[in-house]
Amino acid sequence: MSLKNNKPIIFTTELYWSGDKMGIVGSHSLKSFSVSTPAEFGGPEGEWSPEHLFLSSITSCFMSTYLTFVNKMKIENTGFECTATGQVEIVDGKYKFTYIHIYPKAFVGHAADVERAQVAMEKAKKYCLISNSVNAEIVQHPEVVIAKQHVIINSAA
Repeated sequence: MSLKNNKPIIFTTELYWSGDKMGIVGSHSLKSFSVSTPAEFGGPEGEWSPEHLFLSSITSCFMSTYLTFVNKMKIENTGFECTATGQVEIVDGKYKFTYIHIYPKAFVGHAADVERAQVAMEKAKKYCLISNSVNAEIVQHPEVVIAKQHVIINSAA
C-alpha cells in the first residue's frame, strides 16, 4: 500500500480544555468527545484518556488495513474484533509505552478463507500506518475463526 501520488496527507485535530483534567477533542466535520487524564494519573474514572486513544488508534488502523486486504483478496469477512494491551514504564526518566500486544480476531465465512485471511493479517501488520509510526514493540497474536455471522457482544453503542 502506498500513497497514489506520493503527496503528503495532512490530518488535523483540535483540543479544548474543559476544566479540571478534562478536554474536548474534535476535528472539522467529526463528532467531538471528552478526554481526560487517565485515572491512574489522578483523572476521573470512565473517560477516554490519551493512552486509551493511542491503543485504539493502533487497533482501528490495523482493522482498516486488514479490511483493505480482505476486500482486495475477495475474502468473505463476517466480523472483526481486536483487543490491545500496552504497558507503560519509566524509561530514561520519561513515561513510555514499552510494549503493546494486539489480539486481532477475524471472522470469515468459509474454511477456504482462513489461510487467505491469515495472509491478510500479516499484510495488515506490515502496512498498518499507525503501527509503523510507533517505536514501542508491537506483538501481534492473530486468530481467524469461521463464522457465518459475527455477533458483537460488548458494544458501547
